[in-house]
Amino acid sequence: MRSAALKLEAVGKRQPDSPQNWLFERIELQLEPGEFVAIRGESGLGKSTLLHIIAGLERKDAGEVSLCGQNVDSLDDDARTLLRRRQIGFVFQSFHLLPQLSARENIALPWRLNALPRRELRERVEALAEQLGIVQRLDALPRNLSGGEQQRVAVARALIHSPTLVLADEPTGSLDPERASDVLSLLGQMGTAAGAAVLMVTHSAAAAAIAQRRLEMRRDGLHPL
Repeated sequence: MRSAALKLEAVGKRQPDSPQNWLFERIELQLEPGEFVAIRGESGLGKSTLLHIIAGLERKDAGEVSLCGQNVDSLDDDARTLLRRRQIGFVFQSFHLLPQLSARENIALPWRLNALPRRELRERVEALAEQLGIVQRLDALPRNLSGGEQQRVAVARALIHSPTLVLADEPTGSLDPERASDVLSLLGQMGTAAGAAVLMVTHSAAAAAIAQRRLEMRRDGLHPL
């Protein structure tokens, strides 16, 4: 039986400046491969912190996180890094493209870090870029790309190594509504078609509406919308 892409059980995080109080607690979630889920919530509730906990970049204070059937806390730092590198793709609001690398090189970065077969890389990059409408911009540096083009590069980079889970943190906050809708549709379609689970956190109702399942984050857990 195939493991869930992600499972959260009673996950909680205390406030850094007030450890007697919870930033959030009792977070329960299970994502299956190919599922696109959006978590909405106001700023300051810890949505980005939750993604960092899932990725093993930040420690939780309660509960359990399992990725592809593996308890993340049971892994040492090296194993956690490898799991993150191989199984997770990231899409950020501020893109996080490396300015000295071309669009092509930015997209290829996770593939190279995972030492995947070089002979397949060019074809894979160009196929993703074609789907995202940026194949003519592959040799451009990030500073010469529009915001929408940079975000499409970020989406391609998140998907290049066929991750099990894509984490998207306010991925359209820097885009106008039309470009935002296009990018989210492509992220959902391409992620789910590849069998990846996509988890997006956002404050935007319009962005969340594109997901298959929508949840609201409160301090006491996730609630259906």
